[in-house]
Amino acid sequence: MLTNSVPSGAASIIDRDALHALGVLLPIRFHPVKVLPGRHPLGRAGDGMRLLRTRAYVPGEDNPRDIDKFSPPGDLQVIEWEDEAQASITLLVDRSASMDSHLKAPIRNACILQLIYSLWRAGDRVGLAFFDTEVREQIRAANLRSQLQQTVQALHMQHPRATTDVSSALNAFVRQDRRRHSNLLFVVSDFVTTNGNDFSPEVEWRDAINEIQQNIVPVIVSFELAPQTEGLVKLRDAERPARRLAWFTRDRVRRINDEERSRVAALVRHCRSAGLDCMTVANQRDIYPQLARLARVRRRRKF
Repeated sequence: MLTNSVPSGAASIIDRDALHALGVLLPIRFHPVKVLPGRHPLGRAGDGMRLLRTRAYVPGEDNPRDIDKFSPPGDLQVIEWEDEAQASITLLVDRSASMDSHLKAPIRNACILQLIYSLWRAGDRVGLAFFDTEVREQIRAANLRSQLQQTVQALHMQHPRATTDVSSALNAFVRQDRRRHSNLLFVVSDFVTTNGNDFSPEVEWRDAINEIQQNIVPVIVSFELAPQTEGLVKLRDAERPARRLAWFTRDRVRRINDEERSRVAALVRHCRSAGLDCMTVANQRDIYPQLARLARVRRRRKF
């Protein structure tokens, strides 16, 4: 969960020190993270158009008025433009029992706060929806300050521990969201299935992927046990619930970490086979670099 250093007042939420306390990384030279789709504001009043690309003129298909007047006579080029607008982005956040463990909850909380801050600063509209057995509280504030404040308050609130089915929650949310129509959807979860079956987004998310035109980004929250974890440790199964004592050795810690890395690697392969970009976060230091990498990948693919 969030540390005790999290500020409670709205006035201090945007301060640099307060953001650091929340786990939000502010780069020394800040570059807005634009992950597409949807264009972004021009920084001046009114809508505008931005040069997208030039390409060869195709007679009979292109309008001659679109020909670049500066192109050579033997190599006519057509100018293509794109609208400047905000993207509507939603974070669908898993609040199931497994995600509220002391290993995953701090990573999840820092991740969604970093996403909210970075995407708002890029000029997008960002909303948040929590889910477990169903889609619960939704937060859509008018500005970044209110969004961060309401998110922190929601993360502090206690809620019943429950299991979840990520695919059912996602499909239900997409059906509810048709009127608002999110351009991009981040799904923040560990993607642990209760029945032990492999997660298959290309099958389970087919309708949702078609609805949002593959603009779904799974954010896989993982963990890594510290190598120095040794001795008798009390464990709690968050999904049942159940408690037990287990003896940890260095070899056992290594095998647990290897198994978790293998699980995450399989999730990444399934996401890629479904044509989805994804982020993998095992500690708070991974969050901003993974987000910046995602932005570069999506921007490169667009062009």
